[in-house]
Amino acid sequence: MAEEELQTYRRCIGQQLEELEMLSSIYCGPGELQMLDAGVVADFNEFLGAATPRNILPSHLEYIVKLSINANQRQDVRIELPHLYPVLEQPRVSVHSPLLGKAKEQHLKIEIEGYLSERREEEPEPYIFQLLSWLQEKIETLLQRPASEFEQPQLKPPEPPQTATHLERLWIYSHHIKSSAKRQELIRQARQLDLTGFSRPGKPGIICVEGLAEQVQQFWRTIKSLRWQKISVVRTEPRQRRRGFDTFTEQLFNEEEGIMNMGQFIKFLEAHGFGYMKSELFGLA
Repeated sequence: MAEEELQTYRRCIGQQLEELEMLSSIYCGPGELQMLDAGVVADFNEFLGAATPRNILPSHLEYIVKLSINANQRQDVRIELPHLYPVLEQPRVSVHSPLLGKAKEQHLKIEIEGYLSERREEEPEPYIFQLLSWLQEKIETLLQRPASEFEQPQLKPPEPPQTATHLERLWIYSHHIKSSAKRQELIRQARQLDLTGFSRPGKPGIICVEGLAEQVQQFWRTIKSLRWQKISVVRTEPRQRRRGFDTFTEQLFNEEEGIMNMGQFIKFLEAHGFGYMKSELFGLA
């Protein structure tokens, strides 16, 4: 693990432990804050205290906070913190509530996604307490509103499932891809979602993913939530009948780190039938 990357991990892990200590002093009643794996705290402290820590931390910090709703009701909020929260990654927040019902719960899920998206634009400081306070107020407000406000009328019967499965391909351009944590996350997400394609680290960074449209869009939602100097979708190719790649791999086309060997990369594109992308990616005829 490079020194710069190690310092980022140390900063994030340290902030997560400080935030947990603060939350424990606020939600200090019996069962208000429950650790799902108390051993993670000891692992994190060992990581921070080691001169040369192991490359991979075993697990994430994960806990459940019971919010007091309208004085006499409780609502569980599950928080999972990726290792690079709050600098590069966002917390995973889940609220499953019999108090709200399905329609209101779905509405709350969308509201949470919007809240996290707004926080991504702010300074990378811990914000779980602010999130919990916002959630408590939001849930109390939703309980006062009729469920009919959130129910969507079904205007027509659902279409029968199509026998043909159409694929989607996404071409993504980044200012650069250098962090080994990001590079590993790209591979992990693609393989988890059963996507094929490649990522090209360096400057610029190029990513191509293909698979079922829903999984492709989920991949894009996940990776764009990381911190990038610049990242955008260059081209979307919907309704594809076959894949251009067998697996998802990282492709290196440079002899010196960060410098793209343009000739090799263009030959790679052409060999897979994507020579037309050199124009859209680099403006080459």
